[in-house]
Amino acid sequence: MTCNLNNMKLVLLEGLPKYEGINEAKTLKQGLKLMMKAYDQRRIRVKEIKEHTAETKQDFLNWLQKDTDFLHVSCHGSHDTGNTVLSITQCGNVTSEDIWRTEKNKITTLNIKAKVVFMNACETSCKDLREAFFKSGKKTLRYYIAPRVEVPFDEAFLVALLFYKKAFLDATANQKHDRTFSALKYAFRLKDIKTNYWLYENPWF
Repeated sequence: MTCNLNNMKLVLLEGLPKYEGINEAKTLKQGLKLMMKAYDQRRIRVKEIKEHTAETKQDFLNWLQKDTDFLHVSCHGSHDTGNTVLSITQCGNVTSEDIWRTEKNKITTLNIKAKVVFMNACETSCKDLREAFFKSGKKTLRYYIAPRVEVPFDEAFLVALLFYKKAFLDATANQKHDRTFSALKYAFRLKDIKTNYWLYENPWF
């Protein structure tokens, strides 16, 4: 399947607690804006970059549903006994059941619109969370990127920055899967990157 990769929209959603004293979403936006200065503006494939720091859990869930092509989520994550937990800001936790769940034969789901979900949080590649994102919203081709293990702040930032540089500023590859895969592979060319990120495609499409 070939896709028009021009005029992409990127949402950077920050969920890291305020006590960390850092904001990956804002830093990524600034880094990408700086990189874009070196390129022919007519060939840049991202037309809009929005960053937002969640103030509450509901605010976080609302921003997960924004109309965008790429959704980047920065927060803390952990996985234990089959359950993945996102620890966000000062407002509590988000699990796969907050995104998609079945209760008494009733499906409760968020309306996820993003075509690519980049979950930049520790241990968030597990089945429960990625399938919740795949099942939520309109049935469509969707990709999910996340680390399998704990990831240090510097590697998380570098992988994301290089991924978006390749995805939005490289003129090669027309297929979304090819571009998404090559962008992730490109990020791992740095020998300093040790963390294992995985790329998944919606199996029900």
